[in-house]
Amino acid sequence: MKDLGKAFSFPFKDPAWVSKFVIAGIFLILCLFGIGIPVIVGYLLQVTQRVMRREETLLPAWTDIGVKFVLGFKYCVVYMLYLLPVFLLILPLIGIAAASELSDSPEIVGIIATVYMFAFTLLVIPYSLVLTAIAPIIAYRYAERERMGDALDLGRIFRDFRLNWQNTLIVALIVVGVESFAFIGIIFFLIGIIFTVFYAYLVSATMHGLLYLELPPEQQGIPA
Repeated sequence: MKDLGKAFSFPFKDPAWVSKFVIAGIFLILCLFGIGIPVIVGYLLQVTQRVMRREETLLPAWTDIGVKFVLGFKYCVVYMLYLLPVFLLILPLIGIAAASELSDSPEIVGIIATVYMFAFTLLVIPYSLVLTAIAPIIAYRYAERERMGDALDLGRIFRDFRLNWQNTLIVALIVVGVESFAFIGIIFFLIGIIFTVFYAYLVSATMHGLLYLELPPEQQGIPA
């Protein structure tokens, strides 16, 4: 896969990267209250789009916040739909927990809970691994035309995976590693967390765009 180093170095080549990071930090703090999440997600999707279009300046300006919000909100809905099966599987656990408090036979309820947790684990872990593997494809397919349907088109997503599975797995592993490593910022307290987390997300967004560029030209629909 080409230009992997670009994903790690590009943010600091922008002359205004410091101010853009500071503004991002404000929105990341707002994410703690749920307000900034769609804006940050929208910003990162714009980074992916710029990579897909092979633009030189990859860090967007912090203008058109409303556009970023809508772009990010729609993608958040997409991802919530992918997580819906997990949420539905959690609901019986809540019911079992409530039943254990009211039941006259907590031992039986405990056995049921143990069996269900085992089945839950057998289902959720593979599903989570698959979702992690295809997450970069979901991201670039949504970024391509900003259509939720494209991000939910599992037929096309898995076709992309078959065409480019090695690079997809490489990107997925790097993204997981980078985003996990980002939290070492805790040693620098809040400012360090904000800096490293946003940087990790930028790397991930760039990786998604680079993965798209590895597709055969006939599978790409975004203008160069």
